[in-house]
Amino acid sequence: MPNLISVLTSNHPTCLALLQSCTSMTHFLQIHAQMIRNLLFEDSFAASKLIEFCAVSDSGNIHYARKIFSQISHPNTFTWNTILRGYANSPFPRPSLHLFNQMLKSGAKPNSFTFPSVIKACAHLAAFEQGMQLHGFISKSGVDYDLFSINGLIHMYAVCGKTDFARRLFDTSCQRDLVSWNSMLTGYVSCGLLAQARQLFDEMPERGVVSWNVMISGYCKSGDVDTARKLFDGMPIRNAESWNTLIAGYAKCGLVENSRDLFDQMPVRNIISWSAMITAYAQGDRPLEALALFDRMRKANLKPNWATIVSALSACAHIGALDRGRSIHLYVDQSKMKVDSIIGTALIDMYAKCGSIENAFRIFDMLASKDVFSWTAMIGGLAVNGHAEKALELFSQMEGDGVRPNEVTFVGVLSACSHGGFVELARQHFNSMKLVYGIDPQMEHYGCMVDTLGRAGLLQEAVPFLEAIPVKANPVLWGTLLGACWIHRNAKIGEYVGDRLVELQPDDGGVYVLLSNIYATVGRWDDARRVRVLMKSKGLKKSPGRSSIEVHGAIHEFYAGDKSHPRIEEIYLMLDKIRSRLKLVGYTPNTSPVLFDVQDEEKEHAVSYHSEKLAIAFGLISMEAGVPIRIVKNLRVCHDCHTVSKLISNIFSRDIVLRDRNVFHYFRDGCCSCRDYW
Repeated sequence: MPNLISVLTSNHPTCLALLQSCTSMTHFLQIHAQMIRNLLFEDSFAASKLIEFCAVSDSGNIHYARKIFSQISHPNTFTWNTILRGYANSPFPRPSLHLFNQMLKSGAKPNSFTFPSVIKACAHLAAFEQGMQLHGFISKSGVDYDLFSINGLIHMYAVCGKTDFARRLFDTSCQRDLVSWNSMLTGYVSCGLLAQARQLFDEMPERGVVSWNVMISGYCKSGDVDTARKLFDGMPIRNAESWNTLIAGYAKCGLVENSRDLFDQMPVRNIISWSAMITAYAQGDRPLEALALFDRMRKANLKPNWATIVSALSACAHIGALDRGRSIHLYVDQSKMKVDSIIGTALIDMYAKCGSIENAFRIFDMLASKDVFSWTAMIGGLAVNGHAEKALELFSQMEGDGVRPNEVTFVGVLSACSHGGFVELARQHFNSMKLVYGIDPQMEHYGCMVDTLGRAGLLQEAVPFLEAIPVKANPVLWGTLLGACWIHRNAKIGEYVGDRLVELQPDDGGVYVLLSNIYATVGRWDDARRVRVLMKSKGLKKSPGRSSIEVHGAIHEFYAGDKSHPRIEEIYLMLDKIRSRLKLVGYTPNTSPVLFDVQDEEKEHAVSYHSEKLAIAFGLISMEAGVPIRIVKNLRVCHDCHTVSKLISNIFSRDIVLRDRNVFHYFRDGCCSCRDYW
């Protein structure tokens, strides 16, 4: 837009012409300034056009539109309708209701263009009472019902869960189109009334692609993906949304392979298709495949949207891929994507779960607007990284700022209490959930309390607490307590808890192994062998220990005794070197969990090749001196590996960051951040 100012000052009518072609707020502000200077703003039509750009266009700013609107002494109906439409289409629709009341008080007459915007705002806000009052006002006002208003009211009632009101209006309406049918259909589906939805679908005089997609989505959300697939196969015409909906539906049901088959069959994929598949992998515990597909999408020159970025960051967080997470963050910055609460929270979560808590806090501090999700991610990140006191301090600050915590926030708070050993504080926060915030504790909160009591060695208190919870305790809670029995070498309570776990999960080999290890640590070898024999007779196996390490952007995975890595000979040579150096400082392997009828040499061999030890050895031979070795393990780190990691950090002058199933361990100079309290 060359020589904009000179054009504006030379010809007033040109201002409106330029406004029509304006594509940015920078140019708009120049036009607005000149219109004020040349008194063109006094013209109501010109002022309305200014508001229209700010309120409705993609390049506008609804808040600036409101400022302009407030300067108009007598806005006409067109101007009122424009500002109402702007708010109704924005993420902040509530002002539409207030402005509509102001419009009525001002004497301006609503017309058929007024009501659809206000109805839409009611639908966004699920404001049933206001929507019903508006419906009554329209009926009494004498303004003819138009199809837009009828369809808007049907949609509004449906999203408010009032499908009987919606159906009554639908049935009594003199005019209906495909949008009317789809609005009613969507209402039934959103309320989970699939039988009514299917009956309406079968009665439809004509069905568009949207109608089919609504039904497919409904069946997918209900878990009936087979019926969704039958509908999909029977569609006369499909669009990308049809494919994307079914891809997400398969993923929701855990059928990620089916999602990928469908993805590969798509004739044309859009960014939502790629995002749906990447999300399916990320949420389906397949982070490596999620990142591989993300790379493939980037190579195809497709620009990720915010959902794709969030899923890719989630995959990085899952496996502790800090370098990959940093590269995605760099892409966000270089692409000038807005780091809002959604992407900001994903970045906080990624950095925290990759052990880079300083970067997590930097993102948190940079967020212009912090919602409950960003606060929660930061509190949980501090807790799992061993900064319990800071996490609880941040929670107090969150309350002071007037941000209401949710259920997940309290998981982070209670986790901080657990990792910090603050038993009494955990009790206080647990009780405040219901008393102060009206939040009913869920299984995760009970689990945190069991973990808190278990870590503190209060096993005799933990058992009755667990047995008294109002919901049936799941195996995870009993498993948490059994792990505490192992840490504190309490075979008596461990035996009781183990029996309860076997009742709940008779086919979980991990329970038998842990119970056997508890017996072994206190020298009850006959019981340890008996449990192992029972496990073997049932053909059960425990989940194998798996550790991953990121080196130069590539993820390497190791299992206990693994010999599949291309550099395995070098890794085993480094392990030999480590063992030699450890013996010089008086280290003796902790082989207590290994059955007594195994030779001592075999016992040492069994614990020497745990997955995290292999990963550490690989890190030592692969990474430059001074670079921290970061490892993620899927299970709880054992006593011996914890001791060895502390010693290696001192002997080799190397920081080791190990994230196990419960907490981060920062090993430096022979010490661990957990203070051996894990």
